[in-house]
Amino acid sequence: MKVEEVMTIDPVCCLRTDTAKQAAVLMEELNVGVLPIVDEADRGHLIGIVTDRDLCMGVVAAGQDPTNVSVGDCMTESPVCCKPTDEVDKVFAMMQHNQLRRIPVVSANDQIEGIVSVADLALLVNNPTEMAETIKDISEPPGRPL
Repeated sequence: MKVEEVMTIDPVCCLRTDTAKQAAVLMEELNVGVLPIVDEADRGHLIGIVTDRDLCMGVVAAGQDPTNVSVGDCMTESPVCCKPTDEVDKVFAMMQHNQLRRIPVVSANDQIEGIVSVADLALLVNNPTEMAETIKDISEPPGRPL
């Protein structure tokens, strides 16, 4: 099965210049934990990704004012991505190896097309033990086994 069959299409995105507060408000409104960062407003090229954890740990916990911090200052640049035509098994492996719960889906020229999450993929797994292993691998802190 291909990623394009299970991904969330056309995710809402932010620009590098948007504030951390704007990103957090969008996440709350959309009930999502990640926003792709693009270089232009209309289906731009993916340049980064920001998570709710980035905003919490990198802005709020650091004592910064979220209305004065740009998303570009707290995003992850050059995130791990996949293509719509990638096999789901490949993306599972990418999530495990990189300890990621969500991966942006980009076109051949790096335009954002969607997001695929471990929850999207969990619906496809017939073997609960396999899914449990995947979640364990994704969640394991670096350098410390669970």
